[in-house]
Amino acid sequence: MSDAEKKDSARLEAFSDGVFAIVITLLALDLKPELTDAAHDARTLLWQLASRWPTYLAFVVSFSSVLIMWVDHHGLFKFMRRVDTRVLFANGLLMMLTTLVPFTTTLLAAHAMEPSGTVAGVVYSGLFVLINVAYNLLWNALRRQAYPEAGSHRAALERRLTWHYRIGFPVYLAATLIALWSLPVSLAMSVGMWVWWSANMRPVHDAD
Repeated sequence: MSDAEKKDSARLEAFSDGVFAIVITLLALDLKPELTDAAHDARTLLWQLASRWPTYLAFVVSFSSVLIMWVDHHGLFKFMRRVDTRVLFANGLLMMLTTLVPFTTTLLAAHAMEPSGTVAGVVYSGLFVLINVAYNLLWNALRRQAYPEAGSHRAALERRLTWHYRIGFPVYLAATLIALWSLPVSLAMSVGMWVWWSANMRPVHDAD
């Protein structure tokens, strides 16, 4: 990779890091107390804080997902040889979808305990279906830049990553459909997918 290509790659990664940072900040900004005037004693305050547990849970789940996405995104850049049009548009799509996570998180927190929670769950999990599609597009764009001199270890790692991203689509799609019947099960599937991803990222970051 030439100096100019390294500079372009660094600019794109810095831009993406900035988007991830803004998304995480927006998630935190949604943690507003929203207490009533009746919260004048410790017991009432504790009760009102505890009653907002769906907001806290949605924050933790979404923060964890964005963190894993950022770590995964950082690992992908190890495979980049140059910034081309395919990479720019695929990465741009991924960033656009990532910025919607705070919106779907707020929606989920507000409706999780209501009958409308099924719709909120479908929207929340459905967004990750689209995010997975964007990750697959970005990875396919990077695979086109494969090193011709790559050894068997790197080739095996690329095959593993391809499967790693493709398996996410049916899982997230299933989670989206299951949200129509059970929001907890749908969220558990998404969280399980993120845990599995985080557990399988080490070979990517250890790659030369």
